[in-house]
Amino acid sequence: MSVIDAHVHGFPNRLFHAIWDYFEKNYWAVQKKLEFEEIVQYLPKFGVSNFTILNYAHMPEISRDLNDWTYSMSKKYPQTIPFGTIHPKDSYFHEEVIRVLSPDHLDFFGLKFQLMVTDFDPNDASLDYMYEKLIEFSKILVMHVGTGPVPDMLLNKSLKINSHVGIDKLIPVLERYPKLKLQVPHLGCMETNAFFDLVLDYPQIHFDTSMALEFLFGESKSQFSQDMELSIDRLVELQDNIIFGSDFPNIPHAYSTSLNAIKQLRLTQEIRNKFLYKNAQKFYNLK
Repeated sequence: MSVIDAHVHGFPNRLFHAIWDYFEKNYWAVQKKLEFEEIVQYLPKFGVSNFTILNYAHMPEISRDLNDWTYSMSKKYPQTIPFGTIHPKDSYFHEEVIRVLSPDHLDFFGLKFQLMVTDFDPNDASLDYMYEKLIEFSKILVMHVGTGPVPDMLLNKSLKINSHVGIDKLIPVLERYPKLKLQVPHLGCMETNAFFDLVLDYPQIHFDTSMALEFLFGESKSQFSQDMELSIDRLVELQDNIIFGSDFPNIPHAYSTSLNAIKQLRLTQEIRNKFLYKNAQKFYNLK
C-alpha cells in the first residue's frame, strides 16, 4: 500500500532556511533540512506516492509569489498535491482567491492557513469571500487552528500561544459555513477530543496526524500525552476522517517516526490503510 502524506511543507529555498533558523531558536532542532527538490527525491524511499505542498503567507503581499512558486513545483512534480496561500491584507486578495481555486486558473486543491504564526482571526469578516469561494469550488482549507504546540514543548518557553487559535475560534466559522471542507492538522492538538466531536455535525472535516500520534502513542511519547487523553477507541471511531501527515521536513525526529506511530498502533490493517492512503485519496479526489 502506498502512502499519501497530507502534511508536507514546501517553500522557496531562502524562505525554508529562514524558517529553520526560527525553529531552531524557538521551537526545536529540525532533524533533516531538505530543500523542496530534495524532498521530492526523499519521500518515495518510504513508499510515499503523493504529498502536499503546504506553505503560508505570514505577512501581506507575499502570497502571490508563493503561489507562483507552488504552481511551478506542482507542474514539475505531478505527484504533488498543491495548496495555495493567502493573507486577508493582500491588496489582490479577491483576485488571488479566484486565481488559486478556479479550475480555469491555478486550480489548487485548496488553501493553507497557519494561524499559530499569522496575525489574523479566522472570523475576520474580510475572509468571508474566501470561505464562500472554497465552498463554491469544493476546495479544501488546511487550517492550523489547534492550540498545540504549547510553550512547554518548545525551546523558547516564553513564547505565547497566538490568540487566534482554539476550537472556540473555529466553531463560529463552521456555523456560518457548515459545508466548508476542512483539514485540521495535528489532530487538533491540544483539544483533540473536542475537535473530533465536531464530526458529528460536520462529517467532511478531516484530521491529519502530523506531530500528534508520535507524541501520543509513538516513539516520541511524552508527558503531554497525558494532557490529551486520546484513546485508540476514538481513532477507530474516526477511522474515516483521519489522514496521515508528517509535517516534514520541519520535525525534530526521523520521517520513519511519523510512519511508525501509525504502524505500531493496535489497529486492523484495514484501518491503517485508511489512515495511510485511502482516506486521503478520497478526500483529495486523487485518481
